Amino acid sequence: MKPLARSLSRLALPCFWLLACGDDGGSSQSGAGGGSTATGVGDVVTSTGDAMPSTSASGGGDGGGAAQGGADAGGGAQEGGFGGAGGAMTMPYEPDPIPDVPDTLPPPCQAAIDSTYYFEFLDDVCDQKRVPTVEDRAFACPSVDTSPIITLADGSTVTYAPASAPIVVDGNALAGIVPSAMRVAVILIRRVNGIPHYRYLSNGSHDTAIQPWSTTKFLAAANAAATLRAKSNYKVGLTAKVDGKAVGDLVTSVVNYDDMPYSSNALGRYFHDVGGRAKANDLIHGAWLGRPANETFGGNYGALSPSLGFTFVEGDGSSVTIAPDGATGYANNLSMLTLAEATKRLVLHREDSTTRLPGIQWKDLEVLFYGAAGSSKGPFGGMSADTAIYLQTGHDIDYLDQRSHGQYRVFSKLGLGTQGQFLDVGYACFPVLDDQAQPVPGWGREFVIAAELASGGASWKERDRLLATAYRAIVERIVDGRL
Repeated sequence: MKPLARSLSRLALPCFWLLACGDDGGSSQSGAGGGSTATGVGDVVTSTGDAMPSTSASGGGDGGGAAQGGADAGGGAQEGGFGGAGGAMTMPYEPDPIPDVPDTLPPPCQAAIDSTYYFEFLDDVCDQKRVPTVEDRAFACPSVDTSPIITLADGSTVTYAPASAPIVVDGNALAGIVPSAMRVAVILIRRVNGIPHYRYLSNGSHDTAIQPWSTTKFLAAANAAATLRAKSNYKVGLTAKVDGKAVGDLVTSVVNYDDMPYSSNALGRYFHDVGGRAKANDLIHGAWLGRPANETFGGNYGALSPSLGFTFVEGDGSSVTIAPDGATGYANNLSMLTLAEATKRLVLHREDSTTRLPGIQWKDLEVLFYGAAGSSKGPFGGMSADTAIYLQTGHDIDYLDQRSHGQYRVFSKLGLGTQGQFLDVGYACFPVLDDQAQPVPGWGREFVIAAELASGGASWKERDRLLATAYRAIVERIVDGRL
Protein backbone atom coordinates (compact mmCIF):
# COMPACT_ATOMS: atom_id res chain seq x y z
CA MET A 1 0.00 0.00 0.00
CA LYS A 2 1.36 3.42 -0.94
CA PRO A 3 1.60 5.86 2.01
CA LEU A 4 -1.38 8.08 2.76
CA ALA A 5 0.98 11.06 2.81
CA ARG A 6 1.32 10.84 -0.95
CA SER A 7 -2.43 10.96 -1.43
CA LEU A 8 -2.75 14.03 0.79
CA SER A 9 0.21 15.67 -0.91
CA ARG A 10 -1.73 15.93 -4.16
CA LEU A 11 -4.24 18.20 -2.42
CA ALA A 12 -3.83 21.77 -1.27
CA LEU A 13 -5.13 20.98 2.20
CA PRO A 14 -7.25 23.22 4.42
CA CYS A 15 -5.84 24.59 7.69
CA PHE A 16 -7.17 21.90 9.94
CA TRP A 17 -5.02 19.31 8.16
CA LEU A 18 -1.75 21.16 8.41
CA LEU A 19 0.07 23.85 10.37
CA ALA A 20 0.06 26.15 7.36
CA CYS A 21 -3.07 27.49 5.70
CA GLY A 22 -4.26 27.23 2.20
CA ASP A 23 -3.16 26.85 -1.36
CA ASP A 24 -4.01 30.42 -2.21
CA GLY A 25 -2.62 33.57 -0.73
CA GLY A 26 -4.67 36.46 0.46
CA SER A 27 -3.53 39.00 -2.10
CA SER A 28 -5.93 39.68 -4.93
CA GLN A 29 -3.42 41.56 -7.03
CA SER A 30 -2.95 40.57 -10.61
CA GLY A 31 -0.87 41.70 -13.50
CA ALA A 32 -2.05 43.57 -16.52
CA GLY A 33 -4.05 41.69 -19.06
CA GLY A 34 -2.99 41.22 -22.60
CA GLY A 35 -3.27 39.27 -25.77
CA SER A 36 -2.84 35.57 -25.98
CA THR A 37 0.48 35.55 -27.78
CA ALA A 38 3.81 36.83 -26.56
CA THR A 39 6.77 38.22 -28.38
CA GLY A 40 10.37 37.54 -27.53
CA VAL A 41 13.73 38.88 -28.52
CA GLY A 42 16.80 37.49 -30.11
CA ASP A 43 19.51 35.84 -28.07
CA VAL A 44 23.15 36.74 -27.90
CA VAL A 45 25.41 33.70 -28.02
CA THR A 46 28.23 33.89 -25.51
CA SER A 47 31.66 32.40 -25.82
CA THR A 48 30.51 29.45 -23.70
CA GLY A 49 27.81 28.54 -26.17
CA ASP A 50 24.95 29.57 -23.89
CA ALA A 51 22.46 32.02 -25.31
CA MET A 52 21.82 35.03 -23.11
CA PRO A 53 18.84 37.37 -23.26
CA SER A 54 19.35 40.59 -25.14
CA THR A 55 19.73 43.61 -22.90
CA SER A 56 17.11 45.46 -24.92
CA ALA A 57 14.15 43.41 -23.69
CA SER A 58 13.20 40.49 -21.49
CA GLY A 59 13.90 37.66 -23.86
CA GLY A 60 15.20 34.49 -22.40
CA GLY A 61 16.79 31.14 -22.61
CA ASP A 62 19.37 29.52 -24.72
CA GLY A 63 19.21 28.17 -28.20
CA GLY A 64 19.88 24.82 -26.65
CA GLY A 65 21.19 22.24 -29.04
CA ALA A 66 19.80 20.80 -32.24
CA ALA A 67 16.25 22.03 -32.58
CA GLN A 68 14.75 19.37 -34.75
CA GLY A 69 16.52 16.18 -33.75
CA GLY A 70 16.36 14.90 -37.29
CA ALA A 71 12.75 15.94 -37.80
CA ASP A 72 13.37 17.22 -41.31
CA ALA A 73 15.36 14.22 -42.44
CA GLY A 74 13.86 11.99 -45.04
CA GLY A 75 10.97 14.27 -46.02
CA GLY A 76 11.58 14.30 -49.75
CA ALA A 77 12.45 10.62 -50.04
CA GLN A 78 9.42 9.50 -48.07
CA GLU A 79 6.98 11.29 -50.35
CA GLY A 80 8.57 10.26 -53.61
CA GLY A 81 7.33 7.31 -55.63
CA PHE A 82 9.91 6.74 -58.33
CA GLY A 83 13.49 7.78 -58.90
CA GLY A 84 16.86 7.26 -57.34
CA ALA A 85 20.13 6.21 -58.85
CA GLY A 86 19.87 4.40 -62.16
CA GLY A 87 16.09 4.86 -62.31
CA ALA A 88 15.48 2.44 -59.44
CA MET A 89 11.91 2.44 -58.18
CA THR A 90 11.46 3.59 -54.57
CA MET A 91 8.13 2.83 -52.96
CA PRO A 92 6.91 5.13 -50.19
CA TYR A 93 7.01 3.74 -46.68
CA GLU A 94 3.63 2.50 -45.52
CA PRO A 95 3.24 2.41 -41.72
CA ASP A 96 1.31 -0.35 -40.04
CA PRO A 97 -2.43 0.27 -39.90
CA ILE A 98 -3.62 2.19 -36.86
CA PRO A 99 -5.36 -0.27 -34.54
CA ASP A 100 -9.01 0.28 -33.70
CA VAL A 101 -8.86 1.33 -30.05
CA PRO A 102 -12.13 0.74 -28.14
CA ASP A 103 -13.84 3.84 -26.81
CA THR A 104 -14.38 2.09 -23.49
CA LEU A 105 -11.57 1.30 -21.09
CA PRO A 106 -10.80 -2.19 -19.79
CA PRO A 107 -12.23 -3.07 -16.37
CA PRO A 108 -10.13 -1.90 -13.41
CA CYS A 109 -7.60 -4.22 -11.86
CA GLN A 110 -8.24 -5.62 -8.39
CA ALA A 111 -5.80 -3.19 -6.79
CA ALA A 112 -7.80 -0.27 -8.17
CA ILE A 113 -11.04 -1.79 -6.92
CA ASP A 114 -9.59 -2.34 -3.45
CA SER A 115 -7.76 0.99 -3.14
CA THR A 116 -9.23 3.67 -0.88
CA TYR A 117 -6.88 6.62 -1.36
CA TYR A 118 -5.41 6.03 -4.81
CA PHE A 119 -6.89 5.91 -8.27
CA GLU A 120 -6.42 3.74 -11.31
CA PHE A 121 -5.38 6.50 -13.73
CA LEU A 122 -4.33 9.41 -11.52
CA ASP A 123 -2.01 7.23 -9.42
CA ASP A 124 -1.36 4.29 -11.77
CA VAL A 125 -2.60 1.86 -9.14
CA CYS A 126 -2.48 -0.99 -11.67
CA ASP A 127 1.20 -0.31 -12.51
CA GLN A 128 0.60 0.30 -16.21
CA LYS A 129 2.95 3.26 -16.68
CA ARG A 130 5.43 2.86 -19.52
CA VAL A 131 8.55 4.86 -20.37
CA PRO A 132 10.32 5.09 -23.74
CA THR A 133 13.31 2.90 -24.51
CA VAL A 134 15.30 5.81 -25.97
CA GLU A 135 16.77 7.91 -23.15
CA ASP A 136 18.00 10.98 -25.04
CA ARG A 137 17.61 14.06 -22.78
CA ALA A 138 18.11 16.34 -25.81
CA PHE A 139 15.18 14.65 -27.55
CA ALA A 140 13.10 16.72 -29.98
CA CYS A 141 9.96 15.19 -31.40
CA PRO A 142 10.92 13.48 -34.70
CA SER A 143 7.80 14.46 -36.59
CA VAL A 144 7.52 16.36 -39.86
CA ASP A 145 4.87 17.73 -42.20
CA THR A 146 5.33 19.43 -45.54
CA SER A 147 2.29 21.73 -45.44
CA PRO A 148 0.29 23.59 -42.76
CA ILE A 149 -2.90 22.48 -44.50
CA ILE A 150 -3.86 19.06 -43.13
CA THR A 151 -6.49 16.72 -44.54
CA LEU A 152 -8.51 15.01 -41.80
CA ALA A 153 -9.90 11.49 -41.92
CA ASP A 154 -13.28 12.71 -43.18
CA GLY A 155 -11.68 14.53 -46.13
CA SER A 156 -12.04 18.04 -44.71
CA THR A 157 -9.00 20.28 -44.33
CA VAL A 158 -7.71 22.39 -41.45
CA THR A 159 -4.88 24.90 -41.36
CA TYR A 160 -2.21 25.12 -38.68
CA ALA A 161 -0.65 28.52 -37.88
CA PRO A 162 2.82 29.52 -36.63
CA ALA A 163 3.44 31.14 -33.25
CA SER A 164 3.46 34.58 -34.89
CA ALA A 165 -0.24 34.27 -35.70
CA PRO A 166 -2.96 35.17 -33.16
CA ILE A 167 -4.28 32.23 -31.17
CA VAL A 168 -7.65 31.12 -32.49
CA VAL A 169 -9.43 28.36 -30.57
CA ASP A 170 -12.04 26.12 -32.22
CA GLY A 171 -14.43 26.02 -29.28
CA ASN A 172 -16.75 23.52 -30.94
CA ALA A 173 -14.18 20.90 -31.94
CA LEU A 174 -14.54 18.80 -28.77
CA ALA A 175 -18.24 19.39 -28.11
CA GLY A 176 -19.97 16.02 -27.83
CA ILE A 177 -16.63 14.23 -27.61
CA VAL A 178 -15.87 15.03 -23.96
CA PRO A 179 -18.25 15.58 -21.02
CA SER A 180 -19.90 19.01 -21.07
CA ALA A 181 -18.66 19.61 -17.51
CA MET A 182 -15.05 19.05 -18.53
CA ARG A 183 -12.81 22.10 -18.90
CA VAL A 184 -10.26 21.39 -21.59
CA ALA A 185 -7.79 22.91 -24.02
CA VAL A 186 -5.90 20.97 -26.68
CA ILE A 187 -2.99 22.26 -28.75
CA LEU A 188 -2.11 20.18 -31.81
CA ILE A 189 1.43 20.67 -33.11
CA ARG A 190 2.73 20.09 -36.64
CA ARG A 191 6.37 20.68 -37.57
CA VAL A 192 5.99 22.07 -41.08
CA ASN A 193 9.39 21.75 -42.71
CA GLY A 194 10.85 22.07 -39.22
CA ILE A 195 8.77 25.08 -38.09
CA PRO A 196 6.14 24.39 -35.40
CA HIS A 197 2.57 25.26 -36.39
CA TYR A 198 -0.42 24.98 -34.09
CA ARG A 199 -4.14 24.33 -33.97
CA TYR A 200 -6.19 24.98 -30.80
CA LEU A 201 -9.26 22.94 -29.84
CA SER A 202 -11.77 23.01 -26.98
CA ASN A 203 -15.39 22.45 -26.05
CA GLY A 204 -15.71 26.17 -25.33
CA SER A 205 -14.34 25.97 -21.78
CA HIS A 206 -10.70 26.82 -22.48
CA ASP A 207 -10.79 30.38 -21.08
CA THR A 208 -12.59 29.56 -17.82
CA ALA A 209 -10.24 30.30 -14.92
CA ILE A 210 -10.35 27.77 -12.07
CA GLN A 211 -8.27 26.55 -9.12
CA PRO A 212 -5.74 24.33 -10.93
CA TRP A 213 -4.39 22.61 -7.80
CA SER A 214 -1.09 20.75 -8.16
CA THR A 215 -0.94 20.94 -11.97
CA THR A 216 0.85 24.28 -11.61
CA LYS A 217 3.86 23.03 -9.65
CA PHE A 218 5.94 22.56 -12.79
CA LEU A 219 5.46 26.29 -13.50
CA ALA A 220 6.74 27.11 -10.01
CA ALA A 221 9.88 25.06 -10.75
CA ALA A 222 10.30 26.72 -14.16
CA ASN A 223 10.02 30.17 -12.58
CA ALA A 224 12.61 29.15 -9.98
CA ALA A 225 14.98 28.12 -12.79
CA ALA A 226 14.56 31.47 -14.55
CA THR A 227 15.18 33.37 -11.30
CA LEU A 228 18.31 31.35 -10.51
CA ARG A 229 19.67 32.05 -13.99
CA ALA A 230 18.96 35.77 -13.77
CA LYS A 231 20.50 36.09 -10.28
CA SER A 232 23.64 34.14 -11.23
CA ASN A 233 24.45 35.69 -14.61
CA TYR A 234 23.10 32.49 -16.14
CA LYS A 235 25.61 30.22 -14.42
CA VAL A 236 23.22 28.44 -12.01
CA GLY A 237 19.88 26.74 -12.56
CA LEU A 238 17.94 23.55 -11.93
CA THR A 239 21.16 21.68 -12.73
CA ALA A 240 22.57 22.76 -9.34
CA LYS A 241 22.50 21.25 -5.88
CA VAL A 242 21.14 22.76 -2.68
CA ASP A 243 22.32 21.46 0.69
CA GLY A 244 23.99 18.62 -1.22
CA LYS A 245 20.75 17.52 -2.89
CA ALA A 246 20.25 17.66 -6.66
CA VAL A 247 17.55 20.18 -7.47
CA GLY A 248 16.48 17.84 -10.26
CA ASP A 249 15.65 15.17 -7.68
CA LEU A 250 13.47 17.71 -5.90
CA VAL A 251 11.67 18.36 -9.20
CA THR A 252 11.07 14.62 -9.56
CA SER A 253 9.64 14.43 -6.04
CA VAL A 254 7.26 17.25 -6.89
CA VAL A 255 5.94 15.18 -9.78
CA ASN A 256 5.99 11.57 -8.54
CA TYR A 257 5.10 12.17 -4.85
CA ASP A 258 7.79 9.86 -3.52
CA ASP A 259 8.37 12.02 -0.39
CA MET A 260 12.12 11.44 -0.77
CA PRO A 261 12.92 13.37 1.29
CA TYR A 262 10.21 16.07 1.09
CA SER A 263 6.55 16.17 0.11
CA SER A 264 5.39 17.47 -3.25
CA ASN A 265 3.32 20.24 -1.64
CA ALA A 266 6.23 21.44 0.50
CA LEU A 267 8.54 21.51 -2.52
CA GLY A 268 5.95 23.34 -4.61
CA ARG A 269 5.95 26.10 -2.00
CA TYR A 270 9.75 26.04 -1.85
CA PHE A 271 10.06 26.63 -5.59
CA HIS A 272 7.84 29.69 -5.16
CA ASP A 273 10.17 30.82 -2.36
CA VAL A 274 13.03 30.62 -4.86
CA GLY A 275 11.32 31.96 -7.98
CA GLY A 276 9.25 34.68 -6.37
CA ARG A 277 5.47 34.85 -6.26
CA ALA A 278 4.99 38.28 -7.81
CA LYS A 279 7.29 37.24 -10.64
CA ALA A 280 5.36 33.99 -11.10
CA ASN A 281 2.16 35.99 -11.44
CA ASP A 282 3.77 38.42 -13.89
CA LEU A 283 4.65 35.48 -16.15
CA ILE A 284 0.95 34.80 -16.62
CA HIS A 285 0.52 38.34 -17.88
CA GLY A 286 2.83 40.77 -19.66
CA ALA A 287 6.11 39.05 -18.82
CA TRP A 288 5.34 35.92 -20.84
CA LEU A 289 1.88 34.52 -21.58
CA GLY A 290 -0.22 37.65 -21.98
CA ARG A 291 -3.30 36.14 -20.33
CA PRO A 292 -6.25 38.08 -18.85
CA ALA A 293 -6.09 39.89 -15.51
CA ASN A 294 -8.55 37.51 -13.84
CA GLU A 295 -5.96 34.72 -14.06
CA THR A 296 -3.41 34.70 -11.25
CA PHE A 297 -0.60 32.46 -10.03
CA GLY A 298 1.72 32.25 -7.03
CA GLY A 299 -0.27 30.55 -4.30
CA ASN A 300 1.15 27.85 -2.06
CA TYR A 301 0.17 24.19 -1.80
CA GLY A 302 -1.02 23.68 1.77
CA ALA A 303 2.29 22.71 3.37
CA LEU A 304 5.25 24.44 4.98
CA SER A 305 8.42 24.76 2.90
CA PRO A 306 11.06 22.09 3.66
CA SER A 307 14.13 22.88 5.71
CA LEU A 308 16.30 23.60 2.68
CA GLY A 309 18.73 26.45 2.24
CA PHE A 310 18.88 28.94 -0.61
CA THR A 311 22.48 28.64 -1.78
CA PHE A 312 22.67 26.72 -5.04
CA VAL A 313 25.93 25.25 -6.29
CA GLU A 314 26.75 23.90 -9.74
CA GLY A 315 29.20 21.11 -10.45
CA ASP A 316 31.77 23.63 -11.74
CA GLY A 317 31.64 25.55 -8.47
CA SER A 318 29.40 28.37 -9.67
CA SER A 319 26.97 29.37 -6.96
CA VAL A 320 24.25 31.83 -6.10
CA THR A 321 22.35 32.61 -2.91
CA ILE A 322 18.71 33.60 -3.24
CA ALA A 323 16.83 35.77 -0.75
CA PRO A 324 13.68 33.66 -0.29
CA ASP A 325 10.30 35.19 -1.04
CA GLY A 326 8.13 34.56 2.00
CA ALA A 327 5.11 36.50 0.72
CA THR A 328 1.66 34.96 0.93
CA GLY A 329 1.29 35.01 -2.82
CA TYR A 330 -1.50 35.27 -5.34
CA ALA A 331 -4.41 32.89 -5.67
CA ASN A 332 -3.84 30.11 -8.18
CA ASN A 333 -6.59 30.79 -10.70
CA LEU A 334 -5.77 29.68 -14.24
CA SER A 335 -7.55 28.48 -17.36
CA MET A 336 -6.84 25.29 -19.24
CA LEU A 337 -5.63 27.36 -22.21
CA THR A 338 -3.04 29.06 -20.01
CA LEU A 339 -1.74 25.74 -18.67
CA ALA A 340 -1.63 24.20 -22.14
CA GLU A 341 0.08 27.21 -23.71
CA ALA A 342 2.72 27.38 -20.97
CA THR A 343 3.46 23.66 -21.41
CA LYS A 344 3.72 23.99 -25.17
CA ARG A 345 6.13 26.92 -24.93
CA LEU A 346 8.40 25.14 -22.46
CA VAL A 347 8.61 21.98 -24.57
CA LEU A 348 9.26 23.94 -27.78
CA HIS A 349 11.81 26.29 -26.19
CA ARG A 350 14.42 25.49 -28.84
CA GLU A 351 12.12 25.64 -31.83
CA ASP A 352 10.08 28.79 -31.04
CA SER A 353 12.53 31.39 -29.74
CA THR A 354 9.88 34.15 -29.65
CA THR A 355 7.76 32.36 -27.03
CA ARG A 356 10.45 31.26 -24.56
CA LEU A 357 10.06 31.70 -20.84
CA PRO A 358 12.40 34.65 -20.17
CA GLY A 359 15.68 33.55 -18.63
CA ILE A 360 15.26 29.79 -18.59
CA GLN A 361 17.85 27.62 -20.36
CA TRP A 362 17.32 24.36 -22.21
CA LYS A 363 19.54 22.61 -19.65
CA ASP A 364 16.96 23.62 -17.00
CA LEU A 365 14.14 22.23 -19.11
CA GLU A 366 15.95 18.91 -19.45
CA VAL A 367 15.82 18.76 -15.65
CA LEU A 368 12.16 19.79 -15.60
CA PHE A 369 11.26 17.05 -18.07
CA TYR A 370 13.67 14.28 -16.97
CA GLY A 371 14.90 15.11 -13.46
CA ALA A 372 18.55 15.23 -12.42
CA ALA A 373 21.04 13.73 -14.86
CA GLY A 374 22.43 10.42 -13.60
CA SER A 375 19.95 10.31 -10.73
CA SER A 376 19.30 7.17 -8.71
CA LYS A 377 15.64 7.92 -9.34
CA GLY A 378 16.16 6.87 -12.94
CA PRO A 379 16.49 8.53 -16.35
CA PHE A 380 12.81 9.44 -16.61
CA GLY A 381 12.28 11.71 -13.62
CA GLY A 382 10.83 15.21 -13.70
CA MET A 383 7.60 15.53 -15.68
CA SER A 384 8.27 12.11 -17.22
CA ALA A 385 7.61 10.65 -13.76
CA ASP A 386 4.03 11.85 -13.35
CA THR A 387 2.00 9.00 -11.87
CA ALA A 388 -1.03 9.94 -13.98
CA ILE A 389 -1.42 7.83 -17.12
CA TYR A 390 -4.29 9.62 -18.84
CA LEU A 391 -2.20 10.39 -21.93
CA GLN A 392 -0.64 6.93 -22.08
CA THR A 393 -3.96 5.09 -21.87
CA GLY A 394 -5.49 7.33 -24.51
CA HIS A 395 -4.33 4.84 -27.15
CA ASP A 396 -2.53 1.52 -27.61
CA ILE A 397 0.83 2.32 -26.03
CA ASP A 398 2.45 -0.82 -27.46
CA TYR A 399 1.53 0.31 -30.96
CA LEU A 400 2.74 3.85 -30.29
CA ASP A 401 6.03 2.52 -28.94
CA GLN A 402 6.55 0.15 -31.86
CA ARG A 403 5.85 2.68 -34.58
CA SER A 404 8.18 5.23 -32.99
CA HIS A 405 11.08 2.78 -32.39
CA GLY A 406 10.78 3.71 -28.72
CA GLN A 407 11.12 7.42 -29.50
CA TYR A 408 7.96 8.81 -27.95
CA ARG A 409 7.58 11.17 -24.99
CA VAL A 410 4.99 12.04 -22.36
CA PHE A 411 5.54 14.93 -19.92
CA SER A 412 2.68 15.70 -17.53
CA LYS A 413 1.57 16.88 -14.11
CA LEU A 414 -1.52 15.72 -12.23
CA GLY A 415 -3.77 17.65 -9.90
CA LEU A 416 -6.42 16.60 -7.38
CA GLY A 417 -8.73 19.02 -5.57
CA THR A 418 -10.15 18.61 -2.10
CA GLN A 419 -13.64 18.06 -3.52
CA GLY A 420 -12.54 15.46 -6.04
CA GLN A 421 -11.52 17.70 -8.93
CA PHE A 422 -9.34 15.58 -11.23
CA LEU A 423 -6.84 17.41 -13.44
CA ASP A 424 -3.87 16.76 -15.65
CA VAL A 425 -1.80 18.85 -18.03
CA GLY A 426 0.62 17.17 -20.36
CA TYR A 427 2.52 16.96 -23.62
CA ALA A 428 2.82 13.93 -25.88
CA CYS A 429 5.00 13.15 -28.89
CA PHE A 430 3.90 10.03 -30.79
CA PRO A 431 5.98 9.94 -33.99
CA VAL A 432 6.04 7.43 -36.84
CA LEU A 433 9.49 6.35 -38.03
CA ASP A 434 10.37 4.22 -41.02
CA ASP A 435 12.79 1.27 -41.14
CA GLN A 436 15.73 3.71 -41.19
CA ALA A 437 14.32 5.52 -38.11
CA GLN A 438 13.40 8.56 -40.22
CA PRO A 439 10.06 10.39 -39.70
CA VAL A 440 7.26 9.55 -42.09
CA PRO A 441 5.79 12.89 -43.23
CA GLY A 442 2.25 13.54 -42.10
CA TRP A 443 1.99 10.61 -39.70
CA GLY A 444 3.51 11.86 -36.47
CA ARG A 445 1.33 13.31 -33.72
CA GLU A 446 2.40 15.93 -31.18
CA PHE A 447 0.04 17.71 -28.81
CA VAL A 448 -0.74 19.20 -25.41
CA ILE A 449 -3.87 18.57 -23.33
CA ALA A 450 -4.90 20.44 -20.20
CA ALA A 451 -8.10 19.21 -18.59
CA GLU A 452 -10.17 19.33 -15.41
CA LEU A 453 -13.19 17.26 -14.44
CA ALA A 454 -14.80 18.48 -11.23
CA SER A 455 -18.04 16.51 -11.33
CA GLY A 456 -19.54 13.31 -12.69
CA GLY A 457 -19.69 9.73 -11.53
CA ALA A 458 -20.99 8.39 -8.26
CA SER A 459 -17.53 8.41 -6.65
CA TRP A 460 -14.05 9.83 -7.05
CA LYS A 461 -12.99 6.52 -8.57
CA GLU A 462 -15.66 6.82 -11.23
CA ARG A 463 -14.63 10.41 -11.97
CA ASP A 464 -11.02 9.31 -12.44
CA ARG A 465 -12.26 6.78 -15.00
CA LEU A 466 -14.49 9.36 -16.69
CA LEU A 467 -11.52 11.67 -17.19
CA ALA A 468 -9.45 8.79 -18.59
CA THR A 469 -12.30 7.94 -20.97
CA ALA A 470 -12.44 11.54 -22.15
CA TYR A 471 -8.68 11.54 -22.74
CA ARG A 472 -9.07 8.38 -24.80
CA ALA A 473 -11.78 10.04 -26.90
CA ILE A 474 -9.42 12.92 -27.65
CA VAL A 475 -6.17 11.00 -28.14
CA GLU A 476 -7.56 8.29 -30.40
CA ARG A 477 -9.04 10.98 -32.65
CA ILE A 478 -5.73 12.79 -32.78
CA VAL A 479 -3.81 9.64 -33.64
CA ASP A 480 -6.20 8.42 -36.35
CA GLY A 481 -6.62 11.84 -37.92
CA ARG A 482 -10.19 12.68 -37.03
CA LEU A 483 -9.02 15.84 -35.20
